[in-house]
Amino acid sequence: MEFYQFMLKRYQNAYQQARCILRFLVMVLPVMVFAVLVRHNSPVTFHWLLFATGWCTWTFVEYILHRFWMHDKERSSTMSEIHTHHHQNPNEHVVTNFHRTAMVVVLAALTLVAMYLDNYFTLFVGFCVGFEMYLLIHRFIHLRIGQRIFKKLVRYHIYHHCKYTDTCFGVSVPWWDDIFKTVPSTPKITQRIIDFYFKDHHEHNQSLMEYSNSVNKTACKTNSCKHACRNCNVGLTNYVPAK
Repeated sequence: MEFYQFMLKRYQNAYQQARCILRFLVMVLPVMVFAVLVRHNSPVTFHWLLFATGWCTWTFVEYILHRFWMHDKERSSTMSEIHTHHHQNPNEHVVTNFHRTAMVVVLAALTLVAMYLDNYFTLFVGFCVGFEMYLLIHRFIHLRIGQRIFKKLVRYHIYHHCKYTDTCFGVSVPWWDDIFKTVPSTPKITQRIIDFYFKDHHEHNQSLMEYSNSVNKTACKTNSCKHACRNCNVGLTNYVPAK
């Protein structure tokens, strides 16, 4: 029975992943065909379409990896283990500012190569730019300032890190969650959990998910994080960040 349930989940996971990929191809292939048709008549349009398609492809790959591989509960992998650690320690990032800066240098070199080749290599450059944007945006949406720049992304990412870990898998763009309907229907996140997400008032020994669960189980006047902190002693309200 357990084996049957395991195989059923594996099949459902593969089926959902295949459906997402098929829908993505339906959206992208017409753009690629149009780019091929205008290559000789409008080289600028050709390269911009390739670049945009490459960038968009990364955002989709990012979504697929996050949803179906990093959150695969049926099998363990290095990718899922690293991601689990990130959920437990949201402000700890494997990627450093050095990596992000080095990637900018690599992108500059790739852009020069694309200009020299003047062909479909631009598609790959767009893909790499998407990856760099992911590295930068992921850092920003874990900072308070990110709320001013990426309001919807921050809101979705807080949902994902807190009570709704099976939703909101997009990091650099939110639209794949909207398209594939992986957004919680009626999300409710308290201000205390948001403060914990940004860790702006004290350090906790709990993971974000553990803290979120403890907040949901405690009464309004309970200091669930066990710290003498005024921010944690205020009453809870069903708070949803502004859209």
